[in-house]
Amino acid sequence: MSATVIDGKRIAGDVYSELNGRIAALKEKGVIPRVAIIEIGDDEMSKRYVSLKENAAIKLGMECVTYHLVASTSQQRVLDLIAGLNADASVHGMLVQMPLPEHMDTKTVLDAIDPEKDIDGLHFTNAGKLLNGEPAIIACTPRAIIRILDDIGVDVESKHTVVVGKSILVGRPIAMCFLNRSATVSVCHTKTQNLGEITRNADILIVAAGSAKLIKADMVKEGAVVIDVGQTNIDGKLYGDVDFDEVVEKASFITKVTGGVGPMTVAMLMTNIVDCAENSVA
Repeated sequence: MSATVIDGKRIAGDVYSELNGRIAALKEKGVIPRVAIIEIGDDEMSKRYVSLKENAAIKLGMECVTYHLVASTSQQRVLDLIAGLNADASVHGMLVQMPLPEHMDTKTVLDAIDPEKDIDGLHFTNAGKLLNGEPAIIACTPRAIIRILDDIGVDVESKHTVVVGKSILVGRPIAMCFLNRSATVSVCHTKTQNLGEITRNADILIVAAGSAKLIKADMVKEGAVVIDVGQTNIDGKLYGDVDFDEVVEKASFITKVTGGVGPMTVAMLMTNIVDCAENSVA
């Protein structure tokens, strides 16, 4: 029996419908949610992601200002720009598009952002609050995964959840999200020995390792929920971390490399912006 393929676009549409009402309420108070995006260099994938974010914000009636900086821009110039945006009360949220040029220190740049405007949820203050189980701005992809599971009616409490990947963008924060919901969590990565022995025990399997078709059918428990976050471009074609054609016959629910987590990640970024705007007038 084939798995139910999760429709991330449909769930994202529900999120946008909710946001429309919240944005309208803010505008009645004279507040238009405003986001600033800092893009450094000419990475084609980064340009694509920035365009998706800009279009989503504008479509919702929010204001979006993007600062396009050349790759040779000094780190201090970026820090000065961030400081100015931190001080601008009309800017409710900001993000610096990753990856950064090699001469910049990612942690220094991300930690310069006001944590109350950190819509990517990567500032150490928000990461620390999440670790402590306190209210925090949560990174967009982990928040997307939680919303997807809620939408399909999967309660993570007491479930064995295996996360493959340990990045600050996905692996670590989603593990904390699950722990905060009383799941039993195992965190693996591409250097984990006997990976399949661990993933086969997962009721819920989250894969964010950046390794195309890493997860095969024999590594998945019958009836597991499988969320594939990976996107690897090989000769112009996108591949997920899960071998979809194999695993779809084993799982109960599964996402595809397109139309799954991706649309929901953008939707959750928009949600974080609106959260920040609401908090600014609370």
